[in-house]
Amino acid sequence: MIKPSISATLAPAVMLLGLAASPAAVAGPKEEVVAAVDKFLAAKSYHASMSMGPGPATETDFVAPDRVRVKLGTMGDQIVIGNVMYMTLQGQTIKRPAPSGGAAASRSREKMLGNLQTLKVSALGDETLAGVATRKYKVDNSQPNKTSSTFWVAAATGYPVQAVNVAEVGGKTYTSTLKYSRYNDPSIRIEAPAVK
Repeated sequence: MIKPSISATLAPAVMLLGLAASPAAVAGPKEEVVAAVDKFLAAKSYHASMSMGPGPATETDFVAPDRVRVKLGTMGDQIVIGNVMYMTLQGQTIKRPAPSGGAAASRSREKMLGNLQTLKVSALGDETLAGVATRKYKVDNSQPNKTSSTFWVAAATGYPVQAVNVAEVGGKTYTSTLKYSRYNDPSIRIEAPAVK
């Protein structure tokens, strides 16, 4: 749902969805997905692996409220803490302002789903994915960008297992596959690196 750029390293934080803990409290698929975003936003931590075609996946860790670590394969690492970004390339670390207000700025219903008025969601039934019982959703929106996503959400926990996102930005189509794990894992810690 975010165009690939330097800020795309935060994409996993922007694209994750989960299923509401109490499905009976919501009316339909759209309401379930909106409630799922609220549950995701309340997660204390998670790990995500994002791939956009051939090549190594981008590994991301998040710790609430505003810490993100992104391993960009052979390109290096990025750590965002609050409004500060640390970039480590070839053993050298530089410190600069985080793009777009940092990780916390991307964590809202609207950032994740787009315009709620134009949001369309359909339930695609139950499916087992990598041995996990899941519920599957199709999520489409036309505002602010045309996006189409499919989410597999763990039936037992309500957290996402995988998402495939297709977005059209600037006349180009981008597809990303995300795999999620380690929700609320206290062993995920993100600290500022030493600046050399």
